[in-house]
Amino acid sequence: MANTLRIIASGDWQRDFQMRDYRAEWLNDMLVERAAWVAAATPQLLGRVQVAGPNYVWFRFWLGDGEQILDKYFDASGLPIGMYSHVGMALPHQGRSFSLVDLMLGLWITADAHVTVHHEALFDEAVRSQVITPIEAEHAEHQIREMTMAIAQKRFPPALVRNFSIVAVPR
Repeated sequence: MANTLRIIASGDWQRDFQMRDYRAEWLNDMLVERAAWVAAATPQLLGRVQVAGPNYVWFRFWLGDGEQILDKYFDASGLPIGMYSHVGMALPHQGRSFSLVDLMLGLWITADAHVTVHHEALFDEAVRSQVITPIEAEHAEHQIREMTMAIAQKRFPPALVRNFSIVAVPR
């Protein structure tokens, strides 16, 4: 296990050699990033679900002034696959870019609002080995509780993200 936590930053996708056509736009106070995977992209799974592959498209929504990241994944034909909400702690930001300390946990959310928590064993090990501090662990567990309650009450994901779709994937 690594001794440090990963930092997720806005703009990361434009530096990934398997992604192309990176774009970032502001919708009011929300930063929305988009990138398409190259035609030769290596398939990636989240659990048993393929979330990346040739010509797949990802959107990243930075919610709450960068406090929360919600990714929405689409296959090569533009059909939605699902959403992944990262659990983390926002870092102070300057200007209009965001970064977040990834606390390893995440929620996979299907179109019918079925929720699966991912990476619990990695999180528990990071807490045991003190890579994640007690304050960070408490923050992560609180975020999971808040998000799952909001999903059950249909308050999360926000309607803009939940209903967001794409028409065609540029080749």
